[in-house]
Amino acid sequence: MKFSGINLLDELQRPELEDLRQNFRERRVRKGSIVFRPDEEEDLVFIISSGRVRIYLGYEDKEFTLGILNPGDLYSTHADCYVQALEDTVLLTTDVNSVKNCMAQIPLFNRTMVRVLGHILKNSFSVIDGLVFRDINTRLVDFLLKEAEDGTAHDDGAIEIETGLTVEQLSQLLGATRQTVSTLINNLVRDGLIEKIGRSKWLLPDPEGLRARVEA
Repeated sequence: MKFSGINLLDELQRPELEDLRQNFRERRVRKGSIVFRPDEEEDLVFIISSGRVRIYLGYEDKEFTLGILNPGDLYSTHADCYVQALEDTVLLTTDVNSVKNCMAQIPLFNRTMVRVLGHILKNSFSVIDGLVFRDINTRLVDFLLKEAEDGTAHDDGAIEIETGLTVEQLSQLLGATRQTVSTLINNLVRDGLIEKIGRSKWLLPDPEGLRARVEA
């Protein structure tokens, strides 16, 4: 799910913004590599051109995912988070001063930046809330139900979702081990509450029944 709902790549293709596009430099990163670290002094702003990146906090041996950015999303490295490529990714990077020009010439930059950082902040509170007040089973079901809000509804009430995440990536997002998340998913499949229909694609035959699992 896109954080911003706006694709800045389309905006930058406008002919009148050709000079502005020259401020961005393409950076290619391999799947799994750490693109930015909290201790780096360089403050950059980047747009995802292709691929996906994960924004997360690291503390000792634990990682807490704050968000996953998709093509067209915008982010600033001054937020002191780790940025990791979930797949082979192309970034368009520029310095902070150039972004000021972007904000003046493309009002959508302001809107997109606020939306993305706002979602990151919201997810930060969700991570804290989940770790303090909710067990991993509840966090997993909450995630599935949240994805269902943007899913494809079937006539029988079932909802089809596509997370775009492997079990390993999902476990990082939920702050749990891969084995734990895999076991919980298998339990939900066994109980008929979810069905795997493709790579990172799932069917929720009974969303209300799944919701009842959380409430119980």
